Amino acid sequence: MNTLALFAFALWALFLRYLPHILKFVQLQRFSRTLPGPSVGELIANVKKGEVLNWLKELRARHGPVFRIWFGKDLMVFFTTPEDIKQLLGNNTLLSKSRNYQLLEPWLGKGLLTNGGESWHRRRKLLTPGFHFRILSEFKEPMEENCRILVSRLREHADGEPFDIYPYITLFALDAICETAMGIKKHAQMQSDSEYVRAVQTICRILHRQSFSFWQRFNLLFNLSAAGRQRNAALRVLHEETHRVINMRRKLLQQQQLDKQNGKEEKEEEHNDIGGKRRLAFLDMLLLSQMEGGGDLSDVDIREEVDTFMFEGHDTTSSAIAFAISLLSKHADVQQRVYEEALELEGREKESMPYLEAVIKETLRLYPSVPFFSRNVHEDLQVGQVTVPKGASISCLVYMLHRDPDSFPEPERFDPDRFYLNEHQLHPFAFAAFSAGPRNCIGQKFAMLELKCSLAMLLRHYQFLPVDEHQPQPLAELVMKSGNGIRVRIRPRPSNPL
Repeated sequence: MNTLALFAFALWALFLRYLPHILKFVQLQRFSRTLPGPSVGELIANVKKGEVLNWLKELRARHGPVFRIWFGKDLMVFFTTPEDIKQLLGNNTLLSKSRNYQLLEPWLGKGLLTNGGESWHRRRKLLTPGFHFRILSEFKEPMEENCRILVSRLREHADGEPFDIYPYITLFALDAICETAMGIKKHAQMQSDSEYVRAVQTICRILHRQSFSFWQRFNLLFNLSAAGRQRNAALRVLHEETHRVINMRRKLLQQQQLDKQNGKEEKEEEHNDIGGKRRLAFLDMLLLSQMEGGGDLSDVDIREEVDTFMFEGHDTTSSAIAFAISLLSKHADVQQRVYEEALELEGREKESMPYLEAVIKETLRLYPSVPFFSRNVHEDLQVGQVTVPKGASISCLVYMLHRDPDSFPEPERFDPDRFYLNEHQLHPFAFAAFSAGPRNCIGQKFAMLELKCSLAMLLRHYQFLPVDEHQPQPLAELVMKSGNGIRVRIRPRPSNPL
């Protein structure tokens, strides 16, 4: 009898413990019935087909500008109009990322991308000066050095035959971010089979699959799976390398400070994996802040931010460059205008390049590197006519925001003049490729500088031609990519014979 009583008491205690969660779930279920949206079975079917973006486009057409999707027990409400996006991204209290971003924490920890609340505010304030354009301009040279290697690597394909350019661009972007974020030369373009390069590619692939898998969201099950073991092995490689570089750069900075105190002149030495010029990387700025006692930064904090720069700074940029090249290859008139501007402003890429910038924005309109931003709702939130309850999540569906025909007539048509001639006529939140508001992309200027430098140099050396039967298949991975690569043909420019 005592055993039965203890068992009943244990069940009652368990029920009371989870009662708030049960009541919250019931409230979310009741709210979800007030909004249109698909069944869980429809979600699973489209994830399996790899048709998430096309499916979201269908849902927008079927249900209108606001709809909901259940991801297991997580309710996500999608918004797609400029006015709703303005309310969401401009909200100073809606700063915590949704549960999806937790999948990134084993790699990025509580870095700027995944963090929220007061901790995020402190870190953002600390990092913002490092993205001042005067400092970013120091990185133009390593960007161009690595792009010259890309130009050289593409020579073998300058015969007009079709090939997939995406792997080359990804390795270029990885080299560029390694040198600017960590201050090391990784030589990914020359050593594409390196352990570090493979680890970056592995972790991105696995995290994408995990984000759309119900059972892989349970850490215990995921860690026991083959994918979990692969992820953990890749994490060891990435974290060990970041720790190694942190220690190496700290010793270098300490030696520089010691030499300065002793009145010694700095030596310009070229090493195998350290840039020869005394150029501060983002890592150096964090280390100097730590050494000076500012910001209360631990080595783990620094590693999280460097890993965040590595992830966001190479995958997003390579996606934008690749899709821009694909679009330019199919629009010879646009490519010619960009080429002429690139010739005219060679060496002045830090300045305004109006038409190239318009091409980049129109590329990101059609293929935003991050197709949606998601946030947790901690208090009931009024958005237009909808009151989203506490406990739900909201998503700014940028992919469909950028296809709103009220903002962009003929939304599937590539037309840089939308931004070159008519940008001032757009709603301020009609274009949100870099997010907006308090959580806008801190690296926006960095990304634009790299995009301008790389695309201008590539166009000065090569003419990009279409592969008639090829059309990119955009996939909603962690960062948007083309499921069938980016196939183009290239020929050397007469002014730059190879």
